[in-house]
Amino acid sequence: MSNRLNQLMQQKHEELLKEWFEQAIAAYPAEAHKYFVRVDKDFANPVGSNIYRNMDHLLSELHGDRDADKLYGHLEMIMKIRAVQDMKPSKALAFLPSFKHLILTTFKNEVNAGQITQADLDDLYTDIDTLMLIAFDLYSESKEQLSNLRIAQVKEMNAMLQKANLLNESVDTSTFMRCSNYIEEEKEI
Repeated sequence: MSNRLNQLMQQKHEELLKEWFEQAIAAYPAEAHKYFVRVDKDFANPVGSNIYRNMDHLLSELHGDRDADKLYGHLEMIMKIRAVQDMKPSKALAFLPSFKHLILTTFKNEVNAGQITQADLDDLYTDIDTLMLIAFDLYSESKEQLSNLRIAQVKEMNAMLQKANLLNESVDTSTFMRCSNYIEEEKEI
């Protein structure tokens, strides 16, 4: 990516971050949205402040060194937060591709004037696409980890109930998970 696009992104860092964060929290219900915008209160708003802080670091890396380890770490935190919440993968990851449109609209004049080339944009877009793929993996891994924790919790509860002689037979966890998934599907309908 050209130094010019890096410089422009750095100059408009706060503007880009504010708009990008708004796009990210748009995935949440309206009643939650008002709490997430208070990003300066870590204790009162841990979700919003963590997402905001990690998006700030992601943006800094995108117009900076693009250190893969740092990008991964910040993206991982956001995806772990979103995986815990009741959010479809498409909504959880939507903030990444929306950044492309944000860049294009923010720097429309510079693109039209030739200060930013299509090659510069393509380079940035490729990095965003790569982040999107990594984010999907992170989201999936986090969801799987949560599912495994639920199964372990059911097994542990089952074992405790058996030891206390409060259960005549052990619960088949595969049946339980099928029933649990069926209940979740009914909620969506």
